[in-house]
Amino acid sequence: MAACMAIAPLMGCAGQKLTRTGFIPPETYARMAHTKDHTDDLIYVNPAMNVARYHTVMIEPVIWKPVAKAPQLPPKAEARMTAAFQKELGDALGHDFQVVPAGDCGPCTDVIRVRAAITNIRRSKWYYNAIPVVAGFAAGAAGGGMPPIPPPAPGGASEELIASDAATGEPLISVATYNNGMPWNALGQWLPYMHARRAFHLASLLLDEQFEKEKKKEQAPQAVASSAN
Repeated sequence: MAACMAIAPLMGCAGQKLTRTGFIPPETYARMAHTKDHTDDLIYVNPAMNVARYHTVMIEPVIWKPVAKAPQLPPKAEARMTAAFQKELGDALGHDFQVVPAGDCGPCTDVIRVRAAITNIRRSKWYYNAIPVVAGFAAGAAGGGMPPIPPPAPGGASEELIASDAATGEPLISVATYNNGMPWNALGQWLPYMHARRAFHLASLLLDEQFEKEKKKEQAPQAVASSAN
C-alpha cells in the first residue's frame, strides 16, 4: 500500500472489478449473485438446467466490449487478447465437452453456445512495478523480512460470459468476473499482458466449474438410488 501511495501521483492504483456492459442481458444480470466459493464474482445458474443432456459446446469468437473508462486497446493487442481468451475457453470446456467451431453445430440440439467478452484490460507496466520489486529484494537482502509489495501497475482483465442452449437460446449460466495481478507472479510484473492472460484462464475455469458442479448435483440422486438397489 505504501508503494502504491508513493506512485499514486504518477499513475494511480486502478485495478479490475466487476463490469456491467449490457453484454449479459439486464434481466439475467439482475439474477446473478455472489457465491460462497466465489465472493468476488457474479454468477447465475439456471435452476432448471439439465447438464447431462449436453455433450457439445460451440464457442463464439470472443469480443472486446470495453466499459466506458477502459483503456484504448490497439487492434493487434485486441486480436491477441481475444484469441488468447478463445483458446482458454476451448481448453477449459474441452475437459467436459466436445468443442465445435461457431456455426458448426447443425441443428444445435443439445449444444451449449458460449459467448464471452473482455470488458476491461490493463497492461502491466514494468517501469512502475520495478520500484517496489527492487525495494522488496533490497529489504530481503538486508534481512528485513519485508512481505511482497503489491505492484502498482500489475495488469489484469475483466470478463463477462454467457452460456445458453444453442437451439432455444435459453440462458444456462452467466458469469461476470475479473482478476488482477498478484505480487508473487514476478514475471507478470514485466510482461504487459501476462496477468490479463491469467485472468482469461481463471474465467474459463470458473465457467467450466459451474457446469461440473451442476453435473454432480444431478448425479447425486442417481448415485443414492443405485446404492439403495
